[in-house]
Parts: sequence; C-alpha cells; structure tokens
Amino acid sequence: MSASYRRGATKLEGHQHAFFFRFLNEKATRLSLKRAVAICFLVFASLSARPLHAQMDPYFTAVNTPVPKGNLMLMLLPDYQLAHTGPDFLTYMGMAEYGITSRWTAGFMAEGQKIGGLPATFGGLRFNTYFQLFPHDRLLHLTLYGEYEDVNQAALYKMEISGFGASDLTLPLAVARRTPAHTLEQRIIAYHDWGRLDVTFNFISETGLQNYNNNFGYVWGIFRQPAWNNMGRQMKMPSRATPAFVSGQRLGYGLEMTGALGNNTQFGFHWPRQQQYLGPVLTYALSPHWSFRLEPEFGLSAVSDPFVLRTGVSYTINNFFHHLAGSL
Repeated sequence: MSASYRRGATKLEGHQHAFFFRFLNEKATRLSLKRAVAICFLVFASLSARPLHAQMDPYFTAVNTPVPKGNLMLMLLPDYQLAHTGPDFLTYMGMAEYGITSRWTAGFMAEGQKIGGLPATFGGLRFNTYFQLFPHDRLLHLTLYGEYEDVNQAALYKMEISGFGASDLTLPLAVARRTPAHTLEQRIIAYHDWGRLDVTFNFISETGLQNYNNNFGYVWGIFRQPAWNNMGRQMKMPSRATPAFVSGQRLGYGLEMTGALGNNTQFGFHWPRQQQYLGPVLTYALSPHWSFRLEPEFGLSAVSDPFVLRTGVSYTINNFFHHLAGSL
C-alpha cells in the first residue's frame, strides 16, 4: 500500500508470541486462549515423527508459485528499519498460507510495529488468495493475486511499495491506529524456472477503498535455490544425503528489487518522489521443513528508508489436514 493510503505498506520481533495471542483474542477469532494453544499443540505434535519438506518463495515482497496442494506454510517475518524521517522502528508479520489445490492458495496475515519511544501497535489483518492460470505454462507461469487489507494508518510493514512518498509514520500514533486504510491489492505475476534458477516479476495495483484511487508498484527477483532438497518450485531433484549443518548445499541466494510506479494520474517512474529498494536475498535450509531467510535492503531514492534488515523463518507442513486428523 502506498503512502497516499497510509504511511506505507510494510512484514515479528521478540514479542511475537504475546502479539500473536493478543491478535487471536482481539481481532481474528472467537477462540479462547486455551483452545488456541490446544490447536497449535495438535498441529505441531502431529508432525513430530514425519519427514517434511520445506517449499517456500524465497522473496520478501515478490510472490510467484502457489503453495503445493494440502501444504500449510507458516512464517514469522520481523524487520528493522532505519526511518527516512522520525525514529527507527521494528515491524513484524505473521503469515499462514494453505494450498487448496496445486494451483490455488489462500492465506491470512497479521502485522504490527514498534516505533522507538512509542508502544507496540497492532497494524491490522490481510486476507489473500492467488491462482496459477495455466497448469503447464512453457515460457512463463502466470498467476493472479488478490488481497484485502483490513489495516490502519499505523501499519508500516513493507509488504509492497506503490504510489508516491515515504512510508514513515507522520500522524500521531494514537490517531493513526484508529484511522482505517482498507485496501484491495491486485497483482499480475509472471515467473519462470530454469532448474534451480528462478526469475519472477509482479505488477502491483492497489485500490484504496476510502477514495478508490489506484497506486501502482512492482517487484522483480532472481534466485538460485539451495541444492539440498531443491527448496523451490518443482521438488523433482533426486534425493541426496543430508549435508552437514554448515554447508553450501543448504544456501540459496539471489536479488530482489521493489519500487513504486506512481498512480492513476501519474503512472511511471518519478524517482525522487518514489520509494525504491534493492537487496540480496539469502535463505538457509535448517532442516527439511524449517528455513531461515535474510535480506539487507537498501533505499535508492530520496524518499526511501535508508536501510531495512528483513528476516524470516518458515515452517512447512505437508498434507496438513491429513496429519491433523491423524492426531485427533
């Protein structure tokens, strides 16, 4: 989301668990805390003795392939941002996505932030779905993505960049967190794989549901998947012996660039007034089902935040409902 809808569209630091449970109680569901704990316990207990294989998009902003059918991907994504104006801040995102079919994924996200000198604040919820148009694309895989953002103007996680202006908080926090910034985001996603090498491009359009203006942005990335388990699109590599915990076979690496493309009255590059970011993407396969990712991201324009340290940990559960049913 662009600065014209709120301070920015921005992705949990040390208070992840407290935030997660507060979110369950206040915003997401009517479940009691005890029931939520029980569900989480059943999910992870059902997986303890089964080999799992992590599959994840390595990028922080780009989206490409759907989550495989029946798989549940859980992610915690904390960022540290050097602000363009005002105090530096932490943002955090919790995400869950499920593969309904081999081409159709749906999920939800919860985000918050901690600005220096101010209390931690809940930013809102996002609900997304995306669908790969054709099952056997040859040149490009094409995917359509939609997301409803039930957030407020204190939400700062850089999930995407669009429109004009900086992304730092300028309103008083008490006002911003009570000011809705409901948005509908759409993406056209094109990507292609050459074995372990992946290239992707997303064109982003965001419609503010308060004013129905459109802001535009983009993200592209290139990434080489880890050799071990080929933690990417196809999972068709022959099985290999498990490498040492410190091994180059567990490492994936690439590059991601994110930026704005103006709005419905001024489309295109107007570099001094738009946020643009570039950074290397690194992933490390901790186990067949856990993975860590890192991206030091650098602002390239006058209104960009100078530096964003993006981190994340993901856990993939294969055949989620089958394993959950077996544990009940």
